[in-house]
Amino acid sequence: MENWARRHRGLLWAAVCTLAVLAVVGASVRAPLKDWWLAREACGGKLPGGDLKTVRPDTRLGKQEESFDEELGAYHCVLTTDKDMVVVAVNTYPDGPDRDREMSLIGGSRPPHAVLPGGLPGFATDDSAVYLMPECPSGGKGAAAEHRRLLVETRVFFAESREKKAAMLRLAVRMTNEVTGKLGCGGTPLPAPEDGAVPDRGAYVPRAEVKDTACGALATTPVPAEGRDGRVRVAVADGGVVGRCTLYAPQQDEDDTRPGEPLVELTSWLGDWGADLRATGSLEREGVFRVPSSTDSLAWAVAECDGEIIGFGAQWGEDYSLRKEDGKSGPPTEKQRAERSTLLREYVDSFAKDQVRRGKCTGLRLPTAP
Repeated sequence: MENWARRHRGLLWAAVCTLAVLAVVGASVRAPLKDWWLAREACGGKLPGGDLKTVRPDTRLGKQEESFDEELGAYHCVLTTDKDMVVVAVNTYPDGPDRDREMSLIGGSRPPHAVLPGGLPGFATDDSAVYLMPECPSGGKGAAAEHRRLLVETRVFFAESREKKAAMLRLAVRMTNEVTGKLGCGGTPLPAPEDGAVPDRGAYVPRAEVKDTACGALATTPVPAEGRDGRVRVAVADGGVVGRCTLYAPQQDEDDTRPGEPLVELTSWLGDWGADLRATGSLEREGVFRVPSSTDSLAWAVAECDGEIIGFGAQWGEDYSLRKEDGKSGPPTEKQRAERSTLLREYVDSFAKDQVRRGKCTGLRLPTAP
């Protein structure tokens, strides 16, 4: 009897151990299967596997969500890790209040932080988001059907290296083309980026050497004294879809590898980026970017390229104040406001004329004194 009980306990213990091993093996098998399934199903199964593998962190995937409202033309998908960290998220913004709000947020951060290669209609931000605005003539409520565009945001939260940024850009273009097809936009698909192409943050060029570049206006016009020997960040996209020229003061410490204070910003915006939706976040009236404007904080010129409005802006660098000239604090005087307006008009006049010539645009309208 005792031997039987001993054997019974042994068999029971062996069964328990076997079940434990099977549970562990089952979990180890299920986790990779779940990863494979989530990667395969996320965003309608359209995320390219190789690029997704490149940008995802070294952790398990947790869940995926996807929604599509055909009537509104809105699409959303997201893939997260098992720690609820977003790996990839795609959102569309058709014409309407949601896009207005998103564009206001975009404009408030003074983009483009990085322009896109190959004439892609958009830019990248500093926090691994790519914004593209492909043609969508069969959707939306734009004034001219042939120039209706859809705003598509693709966020890849772990794209730090050049390899990952290249994969991020390919993901953004691929998903944008998938979404425009899903929404029946009818426009021309965006071209795939060349192998290894990444968003371009631009080059820092000594001010004395930018005369023949797209940012030459900052070399041929008077600039604040502290910027005369400074550097210019040249970030202008092929095709002139968006662009940014920033004049920096020289760095004041021993580390001369970083630019100093930003003094002047020149930007260009084609189509809906600037014409309809207050792309720089500085003026508030509806449709104000379809007409030239001049204040002591922003000068704006407009022209037309291939049937679309293109806007050119000049404004002061963030937190820069011309009150430094008289050494006093507080708001600028009326005289200083007038001087600011005059300088900004000079900047935008020179910048816009050069950009219009380069882009073979027409109908340039420049701001005049208030």
